[in-house]
Amino acid sequence: MDTKLTKSLERFKERIANGSYYEAQQTIRSITNRYIFKKQFDLAISLLYQSSIILINNKQFDESADLYLYLIEVFEKENKEWNEFDRNDLIKLINLINMLPNNDINLINLSRETNKFLINKSGKIIGDEKVNYLFGSKMIQSGDKNMINNGEKLLILNNNENSIKLLIEFEWGCYLQNGEFNKYLERIVIPYLMIKNIKFAKIAMNEMINKYVERNGDKINYEEIEGLKIVSDDSDNGEVINFIQLLVKILERFNKEDSNSFTTLLKRYNNMLNREGIFEKINEIAISYYDISFIKKQSNLLQDMMGSFLK
Repeated sequence: MDTKLTKSLERFKERIANGSYYEAQQTIRSITNRYIFKKQFDLAISLLYQSSIILINNKQFDESADLYLYLIEVFEKENKEWNEFDRNDLIKLINLINMLPNNDINLINLSRETNKFLINKSGKIIGDEKVNYLFGSKMIQSGDKNMINNGEKLLILNNNENSIKLLIEFEWGCYLQNGEFNKYLERIVIPYLMIKNIKFAKIAMNEMINKYVERNGDKINYEEIEGLKIVSDDSDNGEVINFIQLLVKILERFNKEDSNSFTTLLKRYNNMLNREGIFEKINEIAISYYDISFIKKQSNLLQDMMGSFLK
């Protein structure tokens, strides 16, 4: 390690030991600025990375989050190609994220800024799946409603099978705790349909419904029809279970020129969709798949999901 860098970190540790956290953080920023001015990006990155670790170990999460964001700025200025950055530097961000507590409120902003940076860096519309999964899996376990919502979005915008397993486990647990199976079935399946991930929508639907039937089999009257469990009662759960299965079936065999089945399904379940408050989301699916709308407002689904996340 560079001698000056070593001395800077030693002085930083001394200030931390004395409780001068803000002053220590500002000193690191000043030294980093000098490295950047000289285009010594490796030293700037190493200093910020090591300093962030020290702050996290001392439970100074706000100050470490500030240096983390500055680290992203330095990565942007350094401007490495994605493959080189992915191979050598992404692990630094992953390590720092891993070290933060699951309930640290800074994770929301760090996830947004990291996602924006990685989208630009990688050229991928959802950024880096490893990082999305890491942020999502931490925030979904935070116990904070806002953090959980952000965590769910990140896990859904992912093709990682661990993501869907975690989401199914989480939504099922919410149902066991709160009831209202219909709400949690909608919550996991519809977003996957909105981003055209039929495979994961079907996996989530089948696992959730199978678990529900296994748990409540003696209270549910249903008939197996073409692989679907069609429930005979007209309760909220029954209507939603039937609608979700039929919707996935129609979209699975999607033909843009044949929107009649989709339209018929919406008309049949119109009252339920409005009662559940999901008509707009289903209308967005109609726009995305068939270029038809049943209400005036129109928008781009994936852009909206990413936009709301990146605000």
